[in-house]
Amino acid sequence: MKNWKIRLLSVFAAASVALCACQSKEEKEFLANKEAAESKSGIVYHTTYFVTNAESDKESGIPYPVKDGDKYYIAALNADGDEVQLTPAYFAEARTGYEVEEGVFLVPATEDGKKWGYVIADVNHPDTENVFWNTERIYDNAEIYTENLAAVSLDGKYGVINVSGEFVVQPEYDAIKYCCFSVMPALKDGEWYFIDYTGERFFGPFEEAESFAYGYAAVKKNGKWGYINKSGQDAIDFKYDEAYSVEDDVESGKLYAWTRTGDKWSRIEIK
Repeated sequence: MKNWKIRLLSVFAAASVALCACQSKEEKEFLANKEAAESKSGIVYHTTYFVTNAESDKESGIPYPVKDGDKYYIAALNADGDEVQLTPAYFAEARTGYEVEEGVFLVPATEDGKKWGYVIADVNHPDTENVFWNTERIYDNAEIYTENLAAVSLDGKYGVINVSGEFVVQPEYDAIKYCCFSVMPALKDGEWYFIDYTGERFFGPFEEAESFAYGYAAVKKNGKWGYINKSGQDAIDFKYDEAYSVEDDVESGKLYAWTRTGDKWSRIEIK
């Protein structure tokens, strides 16, 4: 009996090794990035945006957080590819920046890990002694800026601010994701809609929804995930248990997305 158990365990171990060996390089990278991507924000995203953009952001000169002891400072790469510190190591957490004028960026950051604001990072005039804030540090969460808009949480509800820190959509939603193609997914009363910068609703309702990417958005309805196009029409069948935002393959020039059916992840081409 003991030998039989040992043989059975050996079979299971061999099967596990074979399963790992069957994973493609792309699948291994996706699964490795998945958890990190979801935890990079106060909101859970079905996208690897926050991980895959990290290196490209650096190469583009976009400021990013660097941990120094138990604090973060904001840094950016200069034209020679050298890292330049832009702020003191002052923040409990920070995210990537958004350019509002040449060389000047707004970076979501928190001093104490509780209240967020947007710090000004100037790549032309680094200052490692002082911290300059564009907005008051009053938010429960502050998302990255895209298209001059950012979702913020105030007293447990999400709204949208412009680069001046003014609310353009009042904080009345349970969650709002980042803006793309002039609309953003917003959650209210258990349903997701796509809203614009005035708060007007467009597509929905959905059970879950992701921001648009490359003209498509992953959304969930009737218990299954699929994709809509930027006109709000169904574009990819709703048959997946989980679906991630569309990404581009630099080598092939094609669009693809990671989807899960049961316990199997597959990389599908978006046509």
